[in-house]
Amino acid sequence: MKRGISTLFIEGEHFRKEFKRQVRTLILFTLGFTIAFTWRQTIFDVSLNIVKLLTHVQSSAGLSILSSIFITLFSLGVIFLTTHWLKDENIHS
Repeated sequence: MKRGISTLFIEGEHFRKEFKRQVRTLILFTLGFTIAFTWRQTIFDVSLNIVKLLTHVQSSAGLSILSSIFITLFSLGVIFLTTHWLKDENIHS
């Protein structure tokens, strides 16, 4: 009986630590999503102006599609460069 009660308190402490860790993670993801959502329109508008300057397309649908393609290609380039830069040199595939 004594062992069962002490185990309950120890497990309660682990639960409390895990709960705090999960709450911190939730707050981090929530704030990260808020930041990303805030910058989304700004990045789209800047890329729209770049595409408009480079292509002289006047149609809003065409500009939107080209801007999305531009953002996608730019993002894939950044992903490729960072994965290449952060690649572990000790692993031989």
